Amino acid sequence: MISTKQGAFGNAKTIRNDNSSRFGKYIDIHFNKRGAIEGAKIEQYLLEKSRVCRQALDERNYHVFYCMLKGMAPELKAKLGLGLATEYTYLTMGHCTECDGRDDLTDYSSILSAMKVLMFTETENWEISKLLAAILHMGNLRFQGGA
Repeated sequence: MISTKQGAFGNAKTIRNDNSSRFGKYIDIHFNKRGAIEGAKIEQYLLEKSRVCRQALDERNYHVFYCMLKGMAPELKAKLGLGLATEYTYLTMGHCTECDGRDDLTDYSSILSAMKVLMFTETENWEISKLLAAILHMGNLRFQGGA
């Protein structure tokens, strides 16, 4: 379940892989004196930040955006001023808002379940949703020259 959350925030559809990891991992494995594994620590690094605002043709942004828009309750979407994935520049650059074999609605439930297991509070979940919504809205901003 924890990998579901990581995947939603760090994986995206590319032309080669529908669930491509867009970050790197370093795994530090700890052994005892007898050579048995005692523990491990995973470090995340190199998140592909440019994917948030640019995708190649037939690619998608990070899964979490599409999952949120499909799975979030309508009243919460309304509070955040959210609509469909097709309404956001940051989600439509690759001309691919759907992904065969992925169920964004079901995946959103899995993300929320994983966040509960990780003991995220409702407030923390809401703050994350507000941040994701703000990113989508910022992508739709247009500026006019002048002055």
